[in-house]
Amino acid sequence: MNGFIIVDKPQGMTSYDVIRRLKKITKFRKIGYIGTLDKNATGILPVAINEGVKLVPYLEDAQKVYLAKFILGIVTDTYDIQGTIIRKTEVPEFEKHVLEENLLKFKGKIRQRIPIFSSKKVGRKPLYKLARKGVDIEPMFKEVEIYDIKLMNYTHPIVEIEVVCSKGTYVRSLAYEFGELLGCGAALYALKRLRHGEFDEEMAVKVEDIKTREDILKNLIPCEKLFREGKEIVIEKPLERFLRHGMPIPIFGSVRDWKVGELTKILSKEGTMLAIGIADPSSKTVRVKRLINVREV
Repeated sequence: MNGFIIVDKPQGMTSYDVIRRLKKITKFRKIGYIGTLDKNATGILPVAINEGVKLVPYLEDAQKVYLAKFILGIVTDTYDIQGTIIRKTEVPEFEKHVLEENLLKFKGKIRQRIPIFSSKKVGRKPLYKLARKGVDIEPMFKEVEIYDIKLMNYTHPIVEIEVVCSKGTYVRSLAYEFGELLGCGAALYALKRLRHGEFDEEMAVKVEDIKTREDILKNLIPCEKLFREGKEIVIEKPLERFLRHGMPIPIFGSVRDWKVGELTKILSKEGTMLAIGIADPSSKTVRVKRLINVREV
C-alpha cells in the first residue's frame, strides 16, 4: 500500500483529524499529508501513505487552486469569519469591474502579511499561541506568487474568486488585503481547495466513504502514476543494484527533449516505481535522489 489517497476534507475537521481517522481504519508504516487546510476550509487534501511519504518534498511546492468567498465590510483578528470582529463597515455595492481591477493588483509576486493566528513559528512557538496569550507581535510578511486570480461571482456583500497560487499563500490574508485596498475591509467567508499540483477534485474521495482498508486500496493512487508530465525510464533488473549505491542510471537513446534537473521516474520492467531522480542530459544519466519501494529493490 504505497502512494496517495486524495481526501475531500469536510468543514469542521482539521487536516490531522483526517490522518487520525485513517489510522483507525488500518495501520501504516508512514502517513502524512501535503498542504494544511484550515479547520473551516474544505476540498482536496493529498494524503501520502507509506512509500508515498518519500515523494512529498517533490510534490508540496506545486501550484494550488482555491475557490474563495470574501465578505465585504467585516475585519476580524484571524482574517476569516471565525475570528473576533474588530471592525464593521456599511458597504455600498461595487461595480464588478472595480472588483476585477483591484483583484488583478494581486497578480504576480506579492509581499503578504502572515496572520497572527497561524501556525507560523517564532522562537519555536506558533504565532496563534502567542496571540492567544495577548503577546504583542510585530507584523510579519512573506513573498508568495499569485499566478492567476479572477472574479467568479458577486452577490453583495459576498465576492467569490478563483485563485491559482504558490505554496504558502494565505488566502485569508488575501481577503484582508483586498478589503483594505477597497477601503471597506473584508474577511474570508469560505474556502475550498480545487487542485494541488496534479491532484484534483476528480481524484478525491469523501471522508465518510472511507470505512475499510479496501476503500483505501480502491482509491489509492500508486507512486508510479504520479509526475504524469515528467520523464521516466525503465531499467532492467541488473541495473537495480545501481540504485542501492546511488549511482547514476544511464539514459538510453536521444536526450534532445530532456531538461537539466528534470524530475524523472525510475521504473522496473514490471512498472513499479523504484526511485525518483534528476536528469543530467549532458552525461545522459539520471542521478538518484530518493529510493521508493526500497524493500522491492
